[in-house]
Amino acid sequence: MTLLLFLACNDGSIDFDDKVLDGEGIDDTALADTAGGSLDDTVTADDTGAGDDTGRPPAIPATCRELLAATPGSPDGAYTLYLGGAATRPWTAWCHDMRGTPQEYLTLSGNNDSQYTVGGRAGTRTSYARVRIDPATLLVDISDQTFATSSGGFSFQGTWVGSMPYAVAMACEYEANGVGHVDLSGTPFRVRADAFLVDGYLPVGSATYGAGQKTVTLAGGGYCGWISPKPGVYNPINDAGGFLLPLEYVG
Repeated sequence: MTLLLFLACNDGSIDFDDKVLDGEGIDDTALADTAGGSLDDTVTADDTGAGDDTGRPPAIPATCRELLAATPGSPDGAYTLYLGGAATRPWTAWCHDMRGTPQEYLTLSGNNDSQYTVGGRAGTRTSYARVRIDPATLLVDISDQTFATSSGGFSFQGTWVGSMPYAVAMACEYEANGVGHVDLSGTPFRVRADAFLVDGYLPVGSATYGAGQKTVTLAGGGYCGWISPKPGVYNPINDAGGFLLPLEYVG
């Protein structure tokens, strides 16, 4: 794959900037909610089995859009959704942009970060408080940084590396010293087995699963190399990727 890599590591043109870089579109209010614990105020759709006075069945929303249709005017916040509209498969979603295009996010706890290691230290590190999830496919959009913050940043061959996609570890130092963490503790989901790919030039790396596949510790590197969700992302930096990381519902 030598022809694919533009992040060659032989020119030494790395300039560090230690300032903190917020991911674009960060919802500061929502992040403050996470710190303050307001996500405990979960809104649950009516699942009692009693229809309304029109005789229609109760709403069992599978998406934030369906919830908004059933309860117009609902603000951004934490709500109970149901996978496939099944009352036996609830999960807590953060519904974002309810006044525009409703989107589903999964609120995280623990350590959820991706790092590009340069010179033995974090060149760029991005931490995620929430990740966007497709409630139909259970794929996580690793490029969505609406609820992420980044620190560090460096310029390499004219490209500014200011953030990292979710569930990625990368380095250019002949060893797997790029690091990343996925932690789905406290959610009803786990990471699908064999979800990651080691790629790049002279790549090395590993994905170590724990806690019933709810946690994954990532190590990636090479010259340059990385580990990322399959089918892989070429040079997984900044907002590269899309809906790639597969989750499974375990209740």
